[in-house]
Amino acid sequence: MKIILTGATGLLGSQIMYEILEFFINKKIDGKLIIFARNKGKNSASDRINELLSSSYTPKNIRDKGIKKLHEYLEIIDTDLALVQETVLNEITDAYFIHSAGFVNLSTDEEHREKIFDENTKITKALFGIFHPFIKKFIYIGTAFSSGNRKGMIDNDFHNLGFKPDHRNAYENAKFHSENFIAEECKKIGLPFQILRPSVIGGKMLSKENPYFISKYMVFYLLAKFFYVLSQRKGNQENIRFMINDDTVLNIIPVDYVAKVIVNSLDRDDIEQLNIVHDKSFNMTHGLQIIMKEVGYSNYTLVPNSEDFKYANSIEKMYYESIGKHLNPYFTTTANEYDTTVLKSILEIPKLDQDALTNMIRYAKLNNFKDINV
Repeated sequence: MKIILTGATGLLGSQIMYEILEFFINKKIDGKLIIFARNKGKNSASDRINELLSSSYTPKNIRDKGIKKLHEYLEIIDTDLALVQETVLNEITDAYFIHSAGFVNLSTDEEHREKIFDENTKITKALFGIFHPFIKKFIYIGTAFSSGNRKGMIDNDFHNLGFKPDHRNAYENAKFHSENFIAEECKKIGLPFQILRPSVIGGKMLSKENPYFISKYMVFYLLAKFFYVLSQRKGNQENIRFMINDDTVLNIIPVDYVAKVIVNSLDRDDIEQLNIVHDKSFNMTHGLQIIMKEVGYSNYTLVPNSEDFKYANSIEKMYYESIGKHLNPYFTTTANEYDTTVLKSILEIPKLDQDALTNMIRYAKLNNFKDINV
């Protein structure tokens, strides 16, 4: 069994790598995980992967195998994906291709739109063009938010909506275009494919080992980090007004659950599209209150969304001209939930309640919101 993985050094990609290796080892499969990665400064692609395989946050049963044993399952190709040689391609015939690499950027700034599109859609199209003649299935890791601003119950099919999605930013739009491209091109040539879409990714929850660990802090973690830093300043806290809808929700799913579902879905021929999401979203107001309490910032007010909103102080200006500008569309979006019937047939969804969200933020605080970069 051969599996190709892009993005193995990233937030989700590294967890997918661990899950594949565990799958090979535990099931005693004669497998090969082919990782395409680039060097970073003085660190080669192998150096970067080896660090992920031997660190304190590496799953113990993986780490205990040792680098030498793990490399029996690995082939690390140090190259830019756009420069892959044909001799390499001939060796990966009949492999599953998991495209996890991507550029997560929720910016609403027009000047970032082209870069976000290129780093997601343009690269995905190029990869498909290079690899599709050699692989047995193309698995694209998208985002549940490529459905755009929608209300009510959202099912797994984003390709037959009958309407154009109302995307909140260039990232959602780029991911939507990428997955549609993959679906259309694969259908043309009869190549099996899967579009797997996680919602907002949170810390690990499936194991007592390194609970709530996450390698990169994004989305709600960035909000927590912003106000945690402010709470550490001396002096009085200035009031911050959050524009928020009463019924808006935030869907969070643990990173290790996402990785396990992806690996467990590889052979499911009946799954072409799947949202990897929680079956119950957090009310955004409640989630915000949990986060602000945990980071120690108490001087805030919840107000309705308004086009006439004007900054009342320097904190509001700082927030809304940085991350607030990009997060606000999610604070004021239409309430929705996801149909998780198929997802639950693959793996039971872990309980993610107030305590779990609190513990995710506490873990981040203990680690000073410091990303792990390899």
